[in-house]
Amino acid sequence: MRLDALAQRVGGELAGDPGLEVHQVAPPEDARPGTVVVVTDPRRLRQVEAAGAAVILPHDAPPTRLPAIRVASVRLALALALRALAPRTAPPAGIHPTCVRGARVTVGAECSLGPYVVVGNDVTLGDRVQAHAHVVIEDDVQIGPDSILHAQATIRRGSRLGARVVVQSGAVVGSDGFGYAQDAERRHIHIPQIGRVVIEDDVEIGANTTVDRAMLGVTRIGRGTKLDNLVHIAHNVQIGEDVAIAAAVFVAGSARIGNRVLIGGWVGVRDHAVIGDDAIVHADTGVSEDVAPGDVVAGHPAWPARSQRRAEAAYRRLPELVRGFRELTRRLRRLEGG
Repeated sequence: MRLDALAQRVGGELAGDPGLEVHQVAPPEDARPGTVVVVTDPRRLRQVEAAGAAVILPHDAPPTRLPAIRVASVRLALALALRALAPRTAPPAGIHPTCVRGARVTVGAECSLGPYVVVGNDVTLGDRVQAHAHVVIEDDVQIGPDSILHAQATIRRGSRLGARVVVQSGAVVGSDGFGYAQDAERRHIHIPQIGRVVIEDDVEIGANTTVDRAMLGVTRIGRGTKLDNLVHIAHNVQIGEDVAIAAAVFVAGSARIGNRVLIGGWVGVRDHAVIGDDAIVHADTGVSEDVAPGDVVAGHPAWPARSQRRAEAAYRRLPELVRGFRELTRRLRRLEGG
């Protein structure tokens, strides 16, 4: 790809030879002619200059003799450059001979159903859907166009997936929610989970993540939301649009998460808790109460992150403070005894 075409794709300003051909995005240590390197630390520029690669830089980076594309957001430019120079390759369209299909299955144009894929009854697959090896799609499932189900993903009965949804390997969408009632002898009686999961457009679901169906109604993941690996979304949870949830997060039943919320890894969210739009939840936090829109919280239980940092700093001084307290106590006793 010509460098001027790449600059247009990433929305940057080009300085240097517009006709220079670049073929690959490379890390600084692998820089060489024909590659483009995204430089976030200006101190790495000298290393890249010696290799003769092109660079993508923030607008305020120091001058360089290299062909350069200057951008407002280096991270966004990296994403767009990788999309341009290393696009995903789709498997060939077609249905593998070992694929098993039920009755009344509608398969869109240019779909790819790989080895040992199982498709239930009354399933609709949009155009260009990819289901890789050993994917299971149960009855009454609808999957929108350009969605990708990686190997061994499972889409349980009644689930609805929008367009351009990506489900990574081992993920389960639509598993039964954890719903039980106790009888007079305190035995756990399963409550049938008869709702469904709705995954809106452009959602990505990480490997070994689980999204439980609603007991009644819908568990919903909003448009553009991204779930990392090993995330658990319980029954009847409602997640808004453009949310990002890191690995090992557990969201209990009927919790509600607003739009554009960011949740770090290893967070637990209590059942029925509400997290407002644009809130940020730091890693390793226990959300046991509602979080207001725009709040930044941390700790166990969750409270304002700034207060949590001050408390953490004070906690680290506890041994010193205890020693000081003991010394003061000894002095006071001597004074009282004298």
